[in-house]
Amino acid sequence: MEADVLAPCGTIVELQYGPLSRIEIDLRERVYGDMVWLFHARDAHLQNRLRIGPVPGRPHVNFVWSRPRETLQACRRPVHLDLGESIQADGLHVVLRINRSHPRQPGRHSGSGLLYTAEAFHNWMAHGLPLTPLILKAPAHDVA
Repeated sequence: MEADVLAPCGTIVELQYGPLSRIEIDLRERVYGDMVWLFHARDAHLQNRLRIGPVPGRPHVNFVWSRPRETLQACRRPVHLDLGESIQADGLHVVLRINRSHPRQPGRHSGSGLLYTAEAFHNWMAHGLPLTPLILKAPAHDVA
């Protein structure tokens, strides 16, 4: 098993486009140790199944995800979601770090996390620059 990215700080970044079984997730987390996940979630976000909403004046965002990847609940290491270019984030290409997630009902999760620009996430992975959360202004009405 070979890791996708070794960040300068020594953290493994596992880039994941397709689905993984709970067994594969557990195996990779045990083998890699200090690691984070970066899952492709652009399609879910573009289809409005994964919505985000800022917490005014704070670096946190709330999210609601209909029909999320079921195996994400098996992840014990930090999970990041590549949302792509987001209308809900002023058109920026963003990455959501999930801090808290819980099922609302079958097939639907909600929670909170931190949002980063994809550029900031890349600079952390490639050059070891500190990750600074993106703070968005609250819309006229909350999305999530």
